[in-house]
Amino acid sequence: MHIPKRALGIVREIADELNHEVTYAYEDLVFMDHNAYLLQFSDKNDTLNLYFNIECPDEEADEMANKLYAAASQKQMHMIRKGHYELAEKPDNNLEVKFFNAKEA
Repeated sequence: MHIPKRALGIVREIADELNHEVTYAYEDLVFMDHNAYLLQFSDKNDTLNLYFNIECPDEEADEMANKLYAAASQKQMHMIRKGHYELAEKPDNNLEVKFFNAKEA
């Protein structure tokens, strides 16, 4: 199966499997409706990076990650759990995404 670069349609299908919804996509980031996690397109068309909100409990993140891995696998996609992220409001009212890799978290 050929997977195009930044295959947002496939990401939407993966989210649908978990009854989640893509709310916003910006460049290589895909934000989900409940803000517990976000996905980042990688350099490989068939691979997504997974980041959990820093406020998401570890047990919930582990359970959700396993479900995401299974849904991604059904679409011939790989998912790599990279770490955590945090949303912060900047002084100009824009949002900033801060990433914390697993070894830093």
